Amino acid sequence: MRITSLRLFRYRNFNQAVLSFSPSANLFFGPNGQGKTNLLEAIYLLAYGRSFRTHAPRDWIEFGENLCRVEGVVEHGSLERDLAVQVVGGGQKELLVHHKLVPLHEFVGKFHALAFTGQQLSVVRGGPAERRSFLDRAMITAYPGHLTHLAVYERALRQRNKLLAAARDGSGKLDDALLDSWNVKLSQEGARILWNRLNYVEEMRTEIPKGVFGKEDLQIEYKSTVPPEGHAREALQTEFRARLARAQSQDLKRGFTSVGPHRDDLKLFINGHVLSDFGSAGQQRSCLIALYFAQMEIHRRIQGFYPVFLVDDVEAELDSERLRIFLGHLSERTQIFLATAKPSFLPALGGDIRKFEIKAGNPRWIPG
Repeated sequence: MRITSLRLFRYRNFNQAVLSFSPSANLFFGPNGQGKTNLLEAIYLLAYGRSFRTHAPRDWIEFGENLCRVEGVVEHGSLERDLAVQVVGGGQKELLVHHKLVPLHEFVGKFHALAFTGQQLSVVRGGPAERRSFLDRAMITAYPGHLTHLAVYERALRQRNKLLAAARDGSGKLDDALLDSWNVKLSQEGARILWNRLNYVEEMRTEIPKGVFGKEDLQIEYKSTVPPEGHAREALQTEFRARLARAQSQDLKRGFTSVGPHRDDLKLFINGHVLSDFGSAGQQRSCLIALYFAQMEIHRRIQGFYPVFLVDDVEAELDSERLRIFLGHLSERTQIFLATAKPSFLPALGGDIRKFEIKAGNPRWIPG
């Protein structure tokens, strides 16, 4: 899979732009603040319908305008797809496949990409929510129904929490029958999410490369508030229902749901120690890359191809040796996009590399 072209209209600091890409490596370079990361974000939008930087679609619109549009052509074998993300009315996001509006679950999966940016270091250094999101982003292309299960679970969780909060605050009488109905829905969807995550983490564990960055040994463990009884989804659902019942009195006092996959964590260890506490900055980056490598291999096994890979501000995140290993690994497997303020810092990349100099939202292809 690869993206062959990108067209931007009133998107961030790009008034209008059209770019055609190499199937191997593509480099965006120029001083900071010129729009390099904006281009990576635009490509990412075509994969997920959302940004890796902000949750507000209105932020994608060029200053002083009230709409924007990002279009891309994606090839997979002989199949070609026209994808677009647009924001209208100052903030309403719309997703299009072959110029037809589609919901998010139909849009995601038409183009597959992973992104390594400074924000992704929160997977190592941040809280459990960042690690859950890291898992789920990769899983929505590996498990097509995962996105729908997450959405249904979140709706059920919000409704259950509203009932709990109203009962705690005295603004409403607890409806036991309604609460039980949300318990059923939570346990059904939550068990599927948990089952997916447990299986995915097990796959990641087998795919984490050994010795890529020396003697660093990364271990991962999925820590759930609903410990798995065996690995059957039905057993997970039964256990989840039981734990919701046991926690109900405390949940009423707190006003929120205290058990479920929304409270789980992916624990990371290096050489037997907690990565965030004992890993150096370089080791934390190396381990994050190892997780990405594992996700790429799982993706290839399930989908039959590697996802496109986006790398932002590479010279700030990796030393020269780690960068050489990282980019060498990627360039042998998939189409890559790099953004840097210091192109001379990059190691030599084999194959056809296309370079774009970015100045004030104007990309210029540099031949050769």
